[in-house]
Amino acid sequence: MIPVLLAAHLAGIVGASVAGYRSARAGLLVASIPPAITTIWALGQLNSAPQQAFYELHWVQGLGLSLRFSVDELALLMTILVSGIGVLVFFYSTGYFGSTAGPDARFPSSLLAFSGSMLGLVWADSVWTLFIFWEFTSITSFLLVGYKHVEDSVRIAARRALMITGAGGLSLLAGLLLLVRESNTTILDQISPATGTVGTVAAVLVLIGAATKSAQVPFHVWLPGAMAAPTPVSAYLHSATMVKAGVFLMAVMGPIFANAAVWKTVGAACGIASMLWGGIGALRHRDAKLMLAWGTVSQLGLLVTLFAIGSPKAVFAGIALLLAHALFKATLFLVVGEIDIRTGTRDIAELGGLWRAMPLTCAVATAAGLSMAGAPPLLGFMAKEAALEAVLGLAGAEQLVFSCAVILGSVLTVAYTTRFLITVFGPGPATVVSPPRLAMTAPAAVLSIAGIAGYIFVAAPNRLVSNAAIELNAAATYSLIAWPGLKTAFVVSLAILLVGSLLGLAISRQRVRPTPGSQGADWADAAIDGILTVAPSLTARIQHGSLPVYVVTMTAMAALATIPFLSEIPYLQLDLWNSLIEPFLAIVIVGSAIAGTFVGSRLGAALALGAVGLGMSALFVSYGAPDLALTQLLVETIIVVAFVLGLGRLRQSFPPVDTTWKAARIVIAGAGGIGVTLAIAAASTSPTGTPPLADVSEQAVEEGGGKNLVNVILTDLRALDTLGEVVVLATVAIGILALARINQTEVA
Repeated sequence: MIPVLLAAHLAGIVGASVAGYRSARAGLLVASIPPAITTIWALGQLNSAPQQAFYELHWVQGLGLSLRFSVDELALLMTILVSGIGVLVFFYSTGYFGSTAGPDARFPSSLLAFSGSMLGLVWADSVWTLFIFWEFTSITSFLLVGYKHVEDSVRIAARRALMITGAGGLSLLAGLLLLVRESNTTILDQISPATGTVGTVAAVLVLIGAATKSAQVPFHVWLPGAMAAPTPVSAYLHSATMVKAGVFLMAVMGPIFANAAVWKTVGAACGIASMLWGGIGALRHRDAKLMLAWGTVSQLGLLVTLFAIGSPKAVFAGIALLLAHALFKATLFLVVGEIDIRTGTRDIAELGGLWRAMPLTCAVATAAGLSMAGAPPLLGFMAKEAALEAVLGLAGAEQLVFSCAVILGSVLTVAYTTRFLITVFGPGPATVVSPPRLAMTAPAAVLSIAGIAGYIFVAAPNRLVSNAAIELNAAATYSLIAWPGLKTAFVVSLAILLVGSLLGLAISRQRVRPTPGSQGADWADAAIDGILTVAPSLTARIQHGSLPVYVVTMTAMAALATIPFLSEIPYLQLDLWNSLIEPFLAIVIVGSAIAGTFVGSRLGAALALGAVGLGMSALFVSYGAPDLALTQLLVETIIVVAFVLGLGRLRQSFPPVDTTWKAARIVIAGAGGIGVTLAIAAASTSPTGTPPLADVSEQAVEEGGGKNLVNVILTDLRALDTLGEVVVLATVAIGILALARINQTEVA
C-alpha cells in the first residue's frame, strides 16, 4: 500500500496543478484526495492486527542504494496527524482564499508536495530515504513560506528558513554518514548504539539537524519569520509537519544515542532554552499569529527536552504531547486565520469582544487553548501530567533542573494562553466582523472536538501513544490517565494553572505594547547577506578562468588523494613487467611525455603526445587487448591530425612561460603520474571478490547467443559501452572532416 499512497500523492500534485489553472478551490479539493485516502488507510490499520507495512524500491542494488519505507506504530501516529490534519487544512484553505480566488496551481500542488515529503520522512527506513525526504520538506516549505514572493519581507523570511534548515540538513547528513560507517548498514532499525568519540560527534551533528528543523535556540529565528506564509501553511507546518520533523528524528534516534552523554546534555540545553525563551517571546508580541509561533518554539522545547531525557516515562510523555500539540496548535492557528480574514487584523490591540461576534470560534479557541495550557478535561491535560510525572520521577540534580524548567515553561504557557484568549475574545471594543465561512470554522471545530474526545475516549490515544512508546524502548505499562488523583504532579499542575493565569491576566491588561525587535532574525539575515557578499569575490579568486591553474590544482589534489594507499601496497610482491617489451615501451612513453614538456613548438608537442598514445596502444597489444589497442590507435591518429589542422591557425611556438611556473607544472604532472601509478598498484594488488568468468561464459551462450566470449561482451554485455566508443570515433571523424573543409576553403 505504501507505493500506492506515494504514487497517489505524485498523481495528486499533477492533478492539483491542472485543476488549479481552473480555480484555486478546484486545485485544493483535488489535492485533498491523496491525504484523505492515506488517512482512511491509517485509521484502518488501527483496527487490524499489528502488522508493519514495508516497501523497498531498489536503485543500485549492488551498492545498497534503495528507497526503504516502513510504517511502524510511531510512523502510523505521524501518518494520522500529517494526512488527517492535512485534509482539514486543504478544506480550510478553500474558505481562506474565498470563492472569488482566481486560478492558482502553485499553492495546492506545493502544499500537497510538502505533505507527501513529510510522509516519506516519517516512513523512511534507511538513512538515504530519511535524508532525501528531509531535504524535500525544506525545499517545499521554502516554496510555501515564500508564496507571496512579490513582498521583500516574505522573500527574506523564506530564504532565512531555507538556509537554516538546509544547513541543518547537511549537518544531519554528516551525522548519518558517521553512523553508517560505524554500523556498516544504512537501515535505521539495524544501526547499532553509537559510542565513543564517533558517537559523540554523530550525536551533536544529528542534534543540530533536529534543532534547525524544530526551531530550537539558537536556530529558532526562522520560525517566527515563516509566519509570512498564508495561515493554512502556518497551521500545517507548525503543528503536525515541518517542526515535528526534528522532534520525530530525536524520537527515532534516541535509542541509538542512549549511551552518548552529549545527547542528553546538549539536547536538554537546547530544549530548556527554547521552552523558556519561546514562552517569553509569546508574551512580548502583539500579533496573535506571532504569539502562537513563539508558543510553538516553547512547546517544541518541551518535546525536545523530554526526548533528550530519554527515560521510558519521558518518551511516553513526549509522544503523548506530540499528539496533543498537533491538535490544539493547528486549531489555534486556524482560528487566528479566520479572525484575520473576518476582522482584517491580527493585532490584539485592535481586537476584543469577539466572544459575542464569533461565539463558535471563541468556544473552539477556548477548548484548544485550555488543552495547550494543560487544563482538564482535555487531551493536553493528560499529556502535560505525563510530562510532569516524568521529570518529577527523576533523581538528584536532574530532578531539580528538569522539574524547575518544565514547571516554569508550563507557567509561561498558561500565561500566554490566558493573554491570547482574553485579549482576542475577552472584554474590549466591539470588533466588526464579516459573515462566517463554514469552510474555515468547521476544520478548527473538528480538531478542537478531537482534543475533547481524546480525553473522554482515552483508549484511542492510549493505543497510539503506548504502542509507539513501546517501539522506542519505553515500558508498556504507561498510559494516559483521565483522573490521576491527588498526586504530586496533579497538585503541581493546579499551581501552574493558578500562577500562569494570574501572570497572563496581569500582562493582558497592557493591551498595547511596543513591538519587540527581531535581533536574532536580523543577525541571521546579516550573516546570509555577508555570505552572499563574500561568495562572488571568493569565487572570482578560485574560478578565475585559467585552465592551466585548474588542471594543476586538480592534478595536485588527485596526487594527494593517493597518499592513504601507500601503506596498502605490497611492494615486494609487485610484478613490474611480464615481458621485456613492456619496460622498453614504458621508457618510450615516459620519454615522449618528458620530451613534450621541453619542446618549444606546438607541432612538436602534438607529435610527442601522439607518441605517448602509440606507446599505450603497443602496451595494450602486449597484454592481448587488440580491441583497446585499435581504439586507442584510431583516437590518437585522429587527435594528431586534429592538432595538425588546428595548429595552422595558431602561432608555431608556445608563448613564453616563467621558469618557476613551468617547473611547478612539471612537478605537479610528475606527482600526478606517480599518484595514478600508486592507486593502480593498490587496486590491482587488493582485489575484492572473484572474477565472474563462469557466470559470464554461461550467459554468453544462453543470453548472448554466441560462443566467442569477447564478441558477446562487446556487442551484448557491453553494448552501450561499445556504442559509446563508436559514437566518439564518429564524432571525432566528423569534426576532423569539418576542419579539413574549413582549411580547404581558406586555401581556395
